[in-house]
Amino acid sequence: AGAGIQLLAANQDGFVSNRVPFALDTLPEAFDKEPNNTPARAQKGTLPLIINGRIGQKDDLDVFQFTGKAGDTVVAEVYARRLDSPVDSAIRLTDASGRLLAFSDDREDLGAGINTHHADSYFMAELPTDGTYYAHIGDTGRKGGEEYGYRLRISAPRPDFALRVVPSSARLRSKGAASLSVYAIRKDGFTGDIKLDLKSPPTGFTSYPVTLTATQTVGRIRFKTTSAATK
Repeated sequence: AGAGIQLLAANQDGFVSNRVPFALDTLPEAFDKEPNNTPARAQKGTLPLIINGRIGQKDDLDVFQFTGKAGDTVVAEVYARRLDSPVDSAIRLTDASGRLLAFSDDREDLGAGINTHHADSYFMAELPTDGTYYAHIGDTGRKGGEEYGYRLRISAPRPDFALRVVPSSARLRSKGAASLSVYAIRKDGFTGDIKLDLKSPPTGFTSYPVTLTATQTVGRIRFKTTSAATK
C-alpha cells in the first residue's frame, strides 16, 4: 500500500476482526522514550522524523528536541484521533529560551469527515534563528493511559493535495452527460494549479477539463458519452 492511513483486519480460522486504521509513511520513524516530559529531559532527534508515542498517564507531556536554521519552515502534525486514539492533542513549538513560537490545538481535516471531533493538531512555522528547538505534545484534557497513542510528524513541508469526488459515482443515460463536484484538500501550503480530467477514459467518453488555481478548493468536472449502451 502507499503512504497514508490504511484499514487493516485480522483474519484467522474464518473469523475477521474489526478494521483498524494503520498509518504508513516514507520518513524515518522512532518511538518516544520516557522520561521526556521537560526540555531538560527532551528526546533528541534529527529531522525529518515521525515519532510514535503515548501520553502514558494523566498530565503527561512529551518533549522532543531538534536543531534548525534561520528561515527553515517546520511542520508538526499529529495523527491520533484519525487513528482512533482518544488523545485530544495540543502541540507547541518553543526555542531554547522557552519562548513560544507556534501552537495548535484542533485542526479540521476535510479528508476525515467521519470524525465528529477533529482533535488532531497541526502547525507550520518559520524558525527565526539557528539553534535548538523543542516540540511539546500533550492531551488538552490532561488525560492519559495505555490507549492514548499518537503519531507526530516533524519535518519540512511536503506540499501535496488529495481529491474527494461528490457523489462518488455517476450514472449516465444513453448518449448523455453528467457532472461531479471535486474537492481539493491542499496539504502543507500547496498552492499549485490542479488540473481535473478523466484519466484513460473508456472509448466513447470525453470530459471538459477544469483547472483549480491556488485559491480554489472545489470545481465541477463535466463529461459525456456517445455510447448508446454499456455492457
